[in-house]
Amino acid sequence: MYANNRKTILFSLTVLCSLFLFTAVWSDSAFAHGKKKHPEKGKMNQHMQAMTAVKDKVPEDYRVMERTPIAPDEDSLAQGKKLYGRNCTVCHGDKGDGQGPAAAALPTAPANFLDVQHSGMYNPGEKFWIIGNGTGATGMPPFKNLSPAERWHLINYLLSLQKQPAAPSAPAMLHHD
Repeated sequence: MYANNRKTILFSLTVLCSLFLFTAVWSDSAFAHGKKKHPEKGKMNQHMQAMTAVKDKVPEDYRVMERTPIAPDEDSLAQGKKLYGRNCTVCHGDKGDGQGPAAAALPTAPANFLDVQHSGMYNPGEKFWIIGNGTGATGMPPFKNLSPAERWHLINYLLSLQKQPAAPSAPAMLHHD
């Protein structure tokens, strides 16, 4: 009798383990961390495709700029905030959340600077290049009217919106008087 109970328990455990493994391997949501399925590898939504295309256009010299050459001090942040108000809010919104009044009319949603992970796709040098050259298909125009120092002030301000300090400044600081 003991042998029969042992076989029954062993059989039941085998069936349960098999069901568990089947569910884990074949189910769409057994161990999902979100409500929607993740896109298949190699497939991205239109917004991420546009962001990747822009990143691919940035020259290598800008891709290696991990720091701003102007310290993100109070003066730089104040100048950046002023420049943001004049040039960026119409698309990116007052808060930097990508919800400006013109956002709905653009072919690709404007960047949400509050989303650290999303906005972090571009380093400071790439942001500098994008501001000066625009993005083409996404609808962002080039801001050729901004001097290099103004673009760095703007980037310092954008980084401050994320409530994280900008990377330490490069050793040779630009004066922004």
